[in-house]
Amino acid sequence: MSKRRPVIVIVDIDTANTEYTVTLPVDIKSYTIKMRGNHEFKLAYKSDQVNRDSGDYITVPAGSAESEDNLSSENPIVLYMSCEKGSEKAEVKIWR
Repeated sequence: MSKRRPVIVIVDIDTANTEYTVTLPVDIKSYTIKMRGNHEFKLAYKSDQVNRDSGDYITVPAGSAESEDNLSSENPIVLYMSCEKGSEKAEVKIWR
């Protein structure tokens, strides 16, 4: 019997306050996203939102993570993120 293992995706955040995109695969069960360093980041589900003052995003505090469970999407889920600091890495854990 083989164990299930998550898929880990690392996103290089080279430039501060720049929108980066992560496309999650179809039929995932859950995901968690956080910054490797201790920095706040913004997360949106629509493009061109994370760097607007009135954008449709959530702010994830430094040292925290955002996650969604019980997903069953037939289409890929796209996440848009921006970090207050460049030279950072976003860690995304995906369960299928």
